[in-house]
Amino acid sequence: MKKLILLVLIAFYGQSKACAWYEPDYEYFNVFTQNLIPNKAYQPFLLTYSSPFYEDENAILDENIEAWQKFFNNDLNYEETRALVTLVDIKHLNNIKSGKLSHPLFQKTGVRFYTKYKEAMDYLIQAKYMEPYMRIQYQENPDSFYYPSDSSEKNATQLNYAKTIAALKSLYNAAKNPEIKLRYGYQMVRFNHYSRKFAASVNDFKKYVEPLKKDTPIYWYALDQKAGAERGLLLFNEANYDFFQVFMHSRNKKKSAYNSMKFSNNSEFESLVKMAKNAEEKNVAYFLLAYNKFNNPVSIMEKMLQNNANSDILKVLAARSINELERSYLPIYVTCGKDCKTKDKRLPLYNASLQMAEGNSEDYTVELGKFIAKARAKSDDDYWKMADAYIQFLYKDYAKSLMILNQIKTNDSQYLEEIKKLKMLNDIVSQPKITEKFEVEMITKYGQFFTAKPKEQQNYWENGNSTTDFIRDILANRYFLQGEDGKSFLMNNQLSDLQYNPNSELVKKVEAFYKKNNKNPFEKYIAENLNNVGNTDAFFNVIYGDFAMRNAQFAKAKEHYQAATNFTGIPRTVYHWNEESRTSSMMKFDKNQYDGFKNISNLIFGHNIWESFGSAANESMKAENTKDFPFIKNSMTKLELANAAIQLENTGKGNSEIAAKANQLLGNLLYNTSLLGYYRHVFVMDVTNENGPKFNGGYGETDFHYYYKNFSYNSFIEPDNFDLALNYYQKALAKNNDREEQARILFQMASAEQGKYYQAESENSEEISYSDSNYEAKMKAREAREDAFKNSKFRNNFALLKSKYADTKTVKSLRNSCSYFEYYMRK
Repeated sequence: MKKLILLVLIAFYGQSKACAWYEPDYEYFNVFTQNLIPNKAYQPFLLTYSSPFYEDENAILDENIEAWQKFFNNDLNYEETRALVTLVDIKHLNNIKSGKLSHPLFQKTGVRFYTKYKEAMDYLIQAKYMEPYMRIQYQENPDSFYYPSDSSEKNATQLNYAKTIAALKSLYNAAKNPEIKLRYGYQMVRFNHYSRKFAASVNDFKKYVEPLKKDTPIYWYALDQKAGAERGLLLFNEANYDFFQVFMHSRNKKKSAYNSMKFSNNSEFESLVKMAKNAEEKNVAYFLLAYNKFNNPVSIMEKMLQNNANSDILKVLAARSINELERSYLPIYVTCGKDCKTKDKRLPLYNASLQMAEGNSEDYTVELGKFIAKARAKSDDDYWKMADAYIQFLYKDYAKSLMILNQIKTNDSQYLEEIKKLKMLNDIVSQPKITEKFEVEMITKYGQFFTAKPKEQQNYWENGNSTTDFIRDILANRYFLQGEDGKSFLMNNQLSDLQYNPNSELVKKVEAFYKKNNKNPFEKYIAENLNNVGNTDAFFNVIYGDFAMRNAQFAKAKEHYQAATNFTGIPRTVYHWNEESRTSSMMKFDKNQYDGFKNISNLIFGHNIWESFGSAANESMKAENTKDFPFIKNSMTKLELANAAIQLENTGKGNSEIAAKANQLLGNLLYNTSLLGYYRHVFVMDVTNENGPKFNGGYGETDFHYYYKNFSYNSFIEPDNFDLALNYYQKALAKNNDREEQARILFQMASAEQGKYYQAESENSEEISYSDSNYEAKMKAREAREDAFKNSKFRNNFALLKSKYADTKTVKSLRNSCSYFEYYMRK
């Protein structure tokens, strides 16, 4: 039963993982290069939250292959050696042994290669014969949650034990070269371990491997197998110590050795410290103690510093600590919410709530800085200077950071690159104001970071973050503080992102930058984010025209729409998603599809049959009688719509029933394009009325406190002015003598009143916590207050319908189609 449950869970979580692109390591910039640590073999143990081990792009070379390459006197290069040891099939080795050259590698070396390295080649034949079987046989525990692996997989028990061991001993005794002899010893230890003959494995190590101890990777590989056998014998302390030795001395076995060590508490690590034979062994034990979060890393580093100020593993722990600290200073997105009261808005900004170090005191940032200073005093290693320079950069002591960087004299290419980067960051971040002069200096001195075309705003958990991204955030912040909102916006966004949050004031500032003449080289770099909307002037004019229409400024809207006839549609990215290629392209609108400018139905002047945004227009909306207004076409562009609105407004100035109808149609237009209307998307840079952040109230967070980053993630539209629609309805009501039409107009007015209520409710909502002991009573009291407030100010037209028009066919029909209205009429 347990297995069945697990299988279901694996299936469920397996699918979830396939769809989840969230990566914690992409939540900060990783500006400090952790890989500065001198001993690259420790790279897997640098800080990462996205995977069990840190993986660097530059893989560590395989020490076993390097040992073979050295054994072959570099007659083969590294890749050729790797191919010989791991890829070339055993049949080709047997062929060269008999004088046949069946593989391209041997066709290059000739038969002489076998003759020259006969012992080694014979060993490789034996090793390749055994390799497919070199895994331990799975033995299921009755209480195990896991199913056994594929039963067809080979394992060591499928080899004839006596015959194999005898062959290995014979080959061991016959081998003249100590290196080859050691490798046969390794094969015996491994074969016994995987055959579950654990005592024999330990004994063979002592008898055949230990006497030949050499400073060679294969010795530590054999010790790794011995430690596994000791675990099989339940000799846990002995196994831990041997795995610990493998961790210390083997370059490629560090991860597996770490995973094989079983520690459950502080005391087990302390036993390792006691067994340590020298200062560096003690430091490695201390590192493991801190790595497993059993203690504050700074206090552990203090002990390690006393042991050996030049310890490689100490630098690994320092790099992890700096990286952890950086996550609190340099997250990829900084916000403090709508109640932001932070006075200091210059990035980088320390956020203690982001400090993830387990067990660290609140002043961890200060502790680490003090420790780095101590390390510099005890060691001349440039690593500590680099670390100190970076810490000072985080502390915003840019002068001190630069001073330290200028003191470092090195020829190390990685250090030189880091120094160059940190000097640039200090230079940019220390600027109190980004002037035009500095912009020119910046792109001249640091052009390598600004040569590539600014990338499209993207999901950072998919694409990661670079130093350039960090610089762009800093500059976006500085421009924001300087009031240069156009530049600030374009540092983090493309022009098309304005569609998600068409803030009228920001749009003006972005356009002002767009129209600026004689842009300097850096401003031209920023302006590259202005070219993804088709015709840029048309894009701006559509936004302005939409604002004017929402505010009933129809003549002004017409002017903007006349300048927007080259509009190519609201720019939308379409993703073609599959595991092989995650590509994207711009949406191509059908010739009859609404694209943000054309193909607007005359139903935009109609009224609701029922409220359903997901239904087709002719199912949710009903057309009004527009026979007296031939300029209202079945399908219109925004320019034609503005023209129609102007003519309706002119007609509405009279006193006839046609004037009444003209005002009613304008009221319908404004209501239908409000947040509550079926055509709510038409004047807010959207292509459909499908639900989304824009249509979730429109009264949320509008302010950006540091920069305009992730602008499209904060989708927002400015609140509707329902009084505009009400004013037109009021004119229509006053000029119409038909009670049925009056009832219809009053109902539309009641709907607009409801919009005003929603706005007032949003602004005055009272939050009541679920944890409140009087939650239910307080909720009832709040609902009563809201009902009283609603009925006193926002139910005037419903009251008129109930008191004076209850007998009309319109009201009776509305009672059948609107359950809320029916409820009100029955009260």
